[in-house]
Amino acid sequence: MLRRLVVNLAVLPALVGYSGAALAQTQVSNNPSSAAKIELVEFADFECPFCARQAADLRRLQAEYGDRLVVTFRNFPLSFHVHSRAAHRAALAAREQGKFWEMHDLIFSHPGHLASEDFEHYASELGLDMDRFHRTMTAGSSPELDADIAAGLKLGIRGTPAFVVHGHILEGLQSYGTFRKIIDAELSGQTWDHQPAASAEPVEVKTAGAPSLGASSASITIVEFSDFQCPFCARAVPGVKRLLEANPGNVRWIFKNFPLDFHADSEQAHLAALAAGKQGKFWEMHDLIFAHQQSIKRPDLLEFATQLKLDMTRFQQDLDDPRLRASVEADKSEGASLGVTGTPTYIINGRRITGFSEVKIQEMMAHSSVQPVAESQSLSAALPKLELSFGPEDAQWKIDWYADLGSPLTARSAVALQQFMAAHPGAVQVHFRNFPLPGREASMLLHEFVLAAAAQGKFWTVEALLLADPRPKDRNELKQLASQAGLDEAKLWKEVDAQTYASFISRDLNEAREAGVAGTPTFVVGDKKLDGVAGLRMLSGN
Repeated sequence: MLRRLVVNLAVLPALVGYSGAALAQTQVSNNPSSAAKIELVEFADFECPFCARQAADLRRLQAEYGDRLVVTFRNFPLSFHVHSRAAHRAALAAREQGKFWEMHDLIFSHPGHLASEDFEHYASELGLDMDRFHRTMTAGSSPELDADIAAGLKLGIRGTPAFVVHGHILEGLQSYGTFRKIIDAELSGQTWDHQPAASAEPVEVKTAGAPSLGASSASITIVEFSDFQCPFCARAVPGVKRLLEANPGNVRWIFKNFPLDFHADSEQAHLAALAAGKQGKFWEMHDLIFAHQQSIKRPDLLEFATQLKLDMTRFQQDLDDPRLRASVEADKSEGASLGVTGTPTYIINGRRITGFSEVKIQEMMAHSSVQPVAESQSLSAALPKLELSFGPEDAQWKIDWYADLGSPLTARSAVALQQFMAAHPGAVQVHFRNFPLPGREASMLLHEFVLAAAAQGKFWTVEALLLADPRPKDRNELKQLASQAGLDEAKLWKEVDAQTYASFISRDLNEAREAGVAGTPTFVVGDKKLDGVAGLRMLSGN
């Protein structure tokens, strides 16, 4: 997320920046400085794995920009990190002896080693006066630490890392490329603003013979590429139906088959729906399949057909008819040619969108007689670009990290990644991939939740909060976490309830299947697939 405001940080004694310059005060204003210099203030937590990841990028940027970039560190230990405050005190104790950044680097390069004996070891390694170090560590209070926290809270910061750059507040882990764009823009006196990617050009879809509901003369035509085994498709069905009911005669819904390869039972379900359609019961079979997604093998489909009082001899013949299979393949090929990679994907009046939300469908309704439904019932805009990567774009190792946020192993794999990055500073780029394991509805909710947070620029902040306490979380606990992260909760839950990012997750699952990923955590590095928490160790000898 990018926010702009005017605030004075002069109440704080600034720490030394990477360039070696000291800032007596930091004034954040609406206008960039006329001098060719940019001041970047970081609020960080020494126990936050994402702050550790960000440190390498900041070092690299300072080396590239030299005196034009001053990076200032602010202490912002999060309350749920039990060792963090002591780590910040250790860094401040080292600062008294001119070794703040050396202690900073030692702490971040040793994730998970934040006990008092670790700080003792770091101080000894840096050659500090140990008596003086102990006195500072055991002092009853730390006014400077408390002042930094108060300043961060005043700015509205709730998670780490967070940055203040010439009036902009950036929340969460930022990519190296993002920083470069901002710094270059600010140094040249321009304003940097994040704009979502433009929507796709209008496309044409073949609709002849496809199952449909609604009048052919409707002013809005919704073409859905769907997968009967996709949980997001099932959850989106009620919203489309409500849209049709709210606008009789003005909305048409057309179904296109797009069974994903990694859903073993999906194709047979699509054939069953088309076979039922031969007897005028496509939509009835459609509803039964989506209502019983966990049981859609052939015997189940035959039972559904019996419930619908179909001619069973004809149904079974049609179920095995190669012409129906060819029809499914034709839909898949058409979808692929239109750029469909996951489900559900909608093409509404020629515009491709994914998931459910409000913006695009409301724009279309504004030019027709169609009445908008409640926000939670309308269709979504094209997905924004979500920043799910960290590390330099020219990194030696580019790692796709497939993870299930509902699995306790994910937190351990995050630590393994942090350790690997600490051992190879500036040489690793990680891209998070969604891989909620089959049958785990709670994991689906977590992934939708964290992607909605990503749309507000807080993917890494929220992921850190989730992994800090990897217990299963219900909706109420997630609401508390959202509040803690400072998210726009109304926007977040609207998007979660509308499955706005369902296709985003579905695409990751599809790519995982193609890469041979079967469980989590899995790291994919080039043509190598490294399974389990210890998988990254295989790269060490490269």
